[in-house]
Amino acid sequence: MIAAEKKVLRQRMLALRDAMDPAAHTAQSTAIQNELRTLIRERKVRVLHSFLPMGSEVDLFPVLDELLAEGIAIYAPKTLKGRVLEHYRYLGQEHLVPGIFGTRHPDGDEPYTGTFDLILVPGLAFTAKGDRLGYGAGYYDNFLKQHPKAYSVAVCFPFQLVDILPVEAHDHPVQRVVSGDLSR
Repeated sequence: MIAAEKKVLRQRMLALRDAMDPAAHTAQSTAIQNELRTLIRERKVRVLHSFLPMGSEVDLFPVLDELLAEGIAIYAPKTLKGRVLEHYRYLGQEHLVPGIFGTRHPDGDEPYTGTFDLILVPGLAFTAKGDRLGYGAGYYDNFLKQHPKAYSVAVCFPFQLVDILPVEAHDHPVQRVVSGDLSR
């Protein structure tokens, strides 16, 4: 029953996100980037992990490139089969290579195995208290459990915030949700 609820909600959120007007997508992405900049500076983040946006996800590249220029170490995932992520240093979009499932990841030979101050987490729907509906493969549920000391932050558009989500035991919540909605 929960699996069916999640599937329907995933499809609905993907459709809503894919249908966004390009100007609204850009404006809301900018608001989210501004909120992230403030949060990352307030928390004095030195080592950041970030997903790399695909398709209609929030555009994070402007803020990632700005933080990179400021000397913050940024790592991004390489998706492997079996719900495993490896992490490589992000050095700009021009250094990304294609991965599985339509992903891109930093080119590199030596995966990073250290700690992160903050982890930016993708997903399709979230609650204000941090419940998260991901894409269904469990990559970030596993990854967040491996890094309990890192501050976990979900990134989404305001319409992806919902009152309640179907949650299972393996679902790992985030500590904060950034939606660029400064009215909340």
